[in-house]
Amino acid sequence: MNIRSLVLAGVVCLGLVGCRGYQTTNEPFHLNPNFDWQAKVKAQSNPRTVPEGTVAWGTGAIYDGNHTRPDFLKEDSEYYTGKTEAGLFVAKVPVNVTPELIKRGQERFNIYCAVCHNRAGTGKTPVISRGFVPPPDLADPRLVAVEDGYLFDVASNGVRSMPGYRRQVNEADRWAIVVYLRAIQKSRTASEQELPDSVRAKLQ
Repeated sequence: MNIRSLVLAGVVCLGLVGCRGYQTTNEPFHLNPNFDWQAKVKAQSNPRTVPEGTVAWGTGAIYDGNHTRPDFLKEDSEYYTGKTEAGLFVAKVPVNVTPELIKRGQERFNIYCAVCHNRAGTGKTPVISRGFVPPPDLADPRLVAVEDGYLFDVASNGVRSMPGYRRQVNEADRWAIVVYLRAIQKSRTASEQELPDSVRAKLQ
């Protein structure tokens, strides 16, 4: 085989390797990424404060006008984690407690929590008969005494056999559930002297 034939055969082989005969919408494979997609500041550039309303790089969230930058960055530790900057659970909910918030908490509690804890928080539900570990009574003195931040953390990340619900329930609704849980505890542990006069009169 002469040189010309060898060259022609090589060209044909390269053509066959480079053209596979089909199209694709997939992104081409990058053999050497070389930090092409890494967030970075170029040399001699001056990083500036990101304007209000700008979505943090890499969140994948879309700014819809109903959220502010802190909603995406979640820099408020007490609100988004239930803990202080020092890592301690916050004693009280960092939100304004209103009748509407309690009502919202009741709705969310009945949807996500009552299946295991039941609506009174006693933990006696049919789920237990299916082999699940019985949850504690929510009016147990130990849980009455814990910080609101602890309850928020459990609702977010779970504890022991209980799963976390941070993906199903947003932060505002988790705090609403904590507020309603406190209402459940109060309804089951309050003394007669703590009741409003109107309620006490009905009991008599």
